[in-house]
Amino acid sequence: MDAVRRVGNYLQVQDGEGCRHLLRVTSVQALSDTDPLRNETFITAAGRTIRVLQPLDAIVELIAPGERLGDEAEGTAWPF
Repeated sequence: MDAVRRVGNYLQVQDGEGCRHLLRVTSVQALSDTDPLRNETFITAAGRTIRVLQPLDAIVELIAPGERLGDEAEGTAWPF
């Protein structure tokens, strides 16, 4: 199983320790890369932060299908 997958209006999330969480998509407050390698993501939902072993780009597609991260998706670095 992928670390995060969409199940109806929910995200099924498996954290780095193997524990599973079921989060309503609308409860996701923030997504963040864990490090410069961009192969893991922190998901913050309902005041709790969960570390998952899946890239942020893949998770964005599950939360908002068809959406892109703008310039970041095209590889342009931020100016800071």
